[in-house]
Amino acid sequence: MLNPVIGYAGRVALGLGMALVFAAVGVVLARMSLVLFGLTSWSAWFTLFVSGAGLGAGIGSLLAWMWLKSVGSGFTAILFLVVVVAGVAGGLGGYYYGASLEPECCASPEMGPIAYTVLGAVAASNVTALLFGVIGQTVLRGMRRAQSRPGAA
Repeated sequence: MLNPVIGYAGRVALGLGMALVFAAVGVVLARMSLVLFGLTSWSAWFTLFVSGAGLGAGIGSLLAWMWLKSVGSGFTAILFLVVVVAGVAGGLGGYYYGASLEPECCASPEMGPIAYTVLGAVAASNVTALLFGVIGQTVLRGMRRAQSRPGAA
């Protein structure tokens, strides 16, 4: 029973690291696109920023969970969509959480909304990938056991 726990812990650690790197790359690409395309509106920056962080975190999380045993490409596609949506939602929540923090008088916050956006996207995408990975493995394993029993329909 220890082997799956170590495997899941390794995937979570790898997913956190890769999601953090890819989310940071997504933020950098969002900033570069604003500069290159000359976008000046706050809504364009915010949309590119949150979606870049969410997409990057989702891709990083998916790469850690991509090689699950005996799951089909349909499950992987659904996992990708759900993890990216969770990353964007987590990034949005992280941004609003970071923006709502009130620093003490005459002090600046230790982490701004940008850092909270990346952390929210990374956390949400990895928790979602973990839940889907565990549920997918247990459900698929249970279905295979039920089909392999004698007399199963």
